[in-house]
Amino acid sequence: MPQNRFETAHSTLWKKLRPTFDHVKPRSKGGPDTPENLQLAHARCNKIKGNR
Repeated sequence: MPQNRFETAHSTLWKKLRPTFDHVKPRSKGGPDTPENLQLAHARCNKIKGNR
């Protein structure tokens, strides 16, 4: 996972590959904002996963 946008070839790649917090159990389904319920995911993967 890239640490910053300068490690990617183009800014659109950074937009897709940037690290985001993903809730293991989605907030929409009652998941908490605790460290145990968070994981890192690429922005694109997190968007595809949605609230599953």
